[in-house]
Amino acid sequence: MGAKSKAQEHGLVELIIDKWDGGKNTIVYVTEEVNKKIQELGLKVTISREGIRRVIKSHKEEIEDTQKAIEAAKAMAEVLKDYPGTEMSEAVLMQMTSLIAKDLRTIDSLEFDDPVDLFQSAARVAEAQLKLSNYRTKAIKALEKAKEEIKKELQNAIKSDTDLLQRLYVIIDKVEVK
Repeated sequence: MGAKSKAQEHGLVELIIDKWDGGKNTIVYVTEEVNKKIQELGLKVTISREGIRRVIKSHKEEIEDTQKAIEAAKAMAEVLKDYPGTEMSEAVLMQMTSLIAKDLRTIDSLEFDDPVDLFQSAARVAEAQLKLSNYRTKAIKALEKAKEEIKKELQNAIKSDTDLLQRLYVIIDKVEVK
């Protein structure tokens, strides 16, 4: 993990972003305002224009990442809207796993203060995937059992019409879990 910037160490990131005001103010103006605030707070540091620029750039990247995540979530929701809840949950878990894996590949930019938190998060996601998989398996088995029960009931109810019974079997056998 990289060292924290002065702005992060002293809790000034939000002030910088507020003063920047979405690009309405220049970096020179933001630098002057932030350094004035630092003096008011009695801190013995100053933040350079380059430091301010890095904070703003990081903020822009976070916004872009968030927008990409929202777009991906919307796309997943659109694709999976006609599927059962387990499909949606599996997709979300897969997305979380890929985000954690991405953080692992770029170890210098992790948002976890403690690496143990990262691995605990990964373990929780893996455990959730396993549980979801087990629930899905149980649901499929329950559906198959229900189909067999329906067949037995229909068989008893339609003993006199064997042609109808065969057509119903074909319909029931076509039912699938998506």
